Amino acid sequence: MGNMKILLYEPDKDTGSLITSRMKREGYDVTWIPDYQKATRNIDDDDYDASLIEIDGKHHYGLNLIKYLFEHGNNPLCVSIYTSEDTSAGFEASKLGSQEIYEVRHGSFEKLNQILQRYRIHVHLPHVFKHHSKQFNKAIRDLRNLINHDIPVLIIGESGSGKSFLAEHVHKDGTNRDFHYEEIKCGELDKTHSMEELLGVARGFRSEIKHDRKGIFDIANDKGLLYLEQIQNLPPELQEVVADVLEQKSFRSVGSDRIKQFKAHVIASCNSLAEINHEGFNRKLYTIISHNVVHVPALKDCLSDIIPNAEQIIEDFCISKGRRDKPTLSTEAKIMLYTHQWPGNYRELKGCMENATARCVDSIIRSSDLNITLTRDESPLPTDERSLIIHFMVKRKGQKNLVAEDLKMSRPTLDKRLKDFGIDYKVFKNARSISDTNSRREGH
Repeated sequence: MGNMKILLYEPDKDTGSLITSRMKREGYDVTWIPDYQKATRNIDDDDYDASLIEIDGKHHYGLNLIKYLFEHGNNPLCVSIYTSEDTSAGFEASKLGSQEIYEVRHGSFEKLNQILQRYRIHVHLPHVFKHHSKQFNKAIRDLRNLINHDIPVLIIGESGSGKSFLAEHVHKDGTNRDFHYEEIKCGELDKTHSMEELLGVARGFRSEIKHDRKGIFDIANDKGLLYLEQIQNLPPELQEVVADVLEQKSFRSVGSDRIKQFKAHVIASCNSLAEINHEGFNRKLYTIISHNVVHVPALKDCLSDIIPNAEQIIEDFCISKGRRDKPTLSTEAKIMLYTHQWPGNYRELKGCMENATARCVDSIIRSSDLNITLTRDESPLPTDERSLIIHFMVKRKGQKNLVAEDLKMSRPTLDKRLKDFGIDYKVFKNARSISDTNSRREGH
């Protein structure tokens, strides 16, 4: 499970500590805030995947916070939590927009976990990620094959291209899917106790440590999967530790002499080899992880994935907001999605489609709802073959015979190119020209 970012508002010290410790044990990234004013500032300053808000108390701070959350925040989920026998606050919370009610006294943490997982849609790129393109499926096959040989793997790809999804997908789809998946955001490790966070710490190492504490290596162990996201951001002192663990297949908790075997699969990621192939990065770690590299293609190279993922994002967004009417994409909107270069990859697509879904005034997402711009007809012809095919597909409205003539190639050759690039010619039928589409967007 990738870390889900949770805001917990709970003024009671004992209850807040209990919920926080249990949720962190399950892998959630929890920020516990007992103060109402500080909680409102956090809603303004940060984005959370879900909020757990206590609604007990005579001052109704929790209810006020829920109201503030839906007026100022961008949370897909709000869970109201309570411990008293009075359920009236729960009804008020529901009226304000809270989607779930959870009773701490009688509810199990498994139930809370199930609630959070149902609303996990916005944590990753699309929750149900569509991968029809042969390019992305090749990356899946390559990663699965390397993982099955139990060797460290490095995933390389542009920002937002789906590296985290690929790692978790292969874990869930593999023979070890019932074992733990642990994701480390290397740039967000606690600098003060990062060694303990990774390796764990033995009882008595410090006076306040009354029992052994497991580290991330412990949690991911026993044939689980450890994913080191953006490994170029791993602090230098930890680079040496990780290199030793991967080389020796063992580790010791901080303050302990007992050697533990390390059996977890390991996947690391970065945007390019250049980010770790330099003097500032531990050479031994680089050598270990750079032997087995899987390249994740950019979204612009996976055309057959764009429309299915756009439609999935629309559906996920509607579900998360409680909308029953799921908008559909117009022909012009689909063409714009096809022709855009997507420098932000799936992350950009996700933001684009969520914004378009929120903006559209009826059940159709039009080109005017998309915050992207097409190349005008009068611009020079594209130089790469894929863009050139799309250009003439738009111009000829999907008529393959005419497109083949324009490109001076046979129909069978065009059909093969369409299949190779993942271009669906039916999308371009009944399409307006690019200049007409841009004119409509500009109000001409």
